Amino acid sequence: MDPSLYKAARSGDLGFLRTARDSKVSNSFLDQKTPKDNNILHVAAEFKQIDFFKNAPLDDQSPLFWATNKKGNTPLHVAARVGCHEVVKFLIEHAHRTLIDPADKESGPADANAHKELLRKTNSQKDTALHVAVLNEHAGVVTLLVEADPQLCSFTNSANESPLFIAVRNGSANIVLYILNESPVLPSFHGTNGVTALHCSNSQTSYRERHCGDHGVQKPWYNKRSRRTWVDSLTLCSLGRKS
Repeated sequence: MDPSLYKAARSGDLGFLRTARDSKVSNSFLDQKTPKDNNILHVAAEFKQIDFFKNAPLDDQSPLFWATNKKGNTPLHVAARVGCHEVVKFLIEHAHRTLIDPADKESGPADANAHKELLRKTNSQKDTALHVAVLNEHAGVVTLLVEADPQLCSFTNSANESPLFIAVRNGSANIVLYILNESPVLPSFHGTNGVTALHCSNSQTSYRERHCGDHGVQKPWYNKRSRRTWVDSLTLCSLGRKS
């Protein structure tokens, strides 16, 4: 990637974009990639440059918005990892505008939910953007993605980990309770090696009781009331899943 283009994407240099647009640079210039196959939108997402997304001289149908790098990450994955709510929201809205078949613009997408396929793209680890947001504990991004496509809660990655399992394993009580209480679809409980979110919750509760309770060392969210709510919620959902 040309250093000036990389710098512009990293800093959100709108002046560079305007110059590029006015000079009618070729698409191949904007299509350049880094050695890790990141395009300008991967770079802009990494550095939370929302204005770059809004003002880049790119057509809505540009493949750059949903292109993958060497790890299979799209700009949405990158934005989810760094917790950039603005870029995540922009890409969700962009997915709604994008036609799967650009040649059929009059009738629009054949499937009304076709745009969700973009939100469900997975990387080389089979992680969706929701997996990535949960792993990095960005609750606001989790909310945006679940509202846009609740079915994301049902996806598992290559390690068979669901977003709920990852949240439980990380001790992210606010994300756990959000997925359980707010998702309109029943989330997957699947986890690594047959361990479910419920197993993980019980084992973590037991561990903290053994190793933290006697010393009064607790995480901010960890107290008897929140623990009971968390475990009881998981138990109730597990029972509902079996019925």
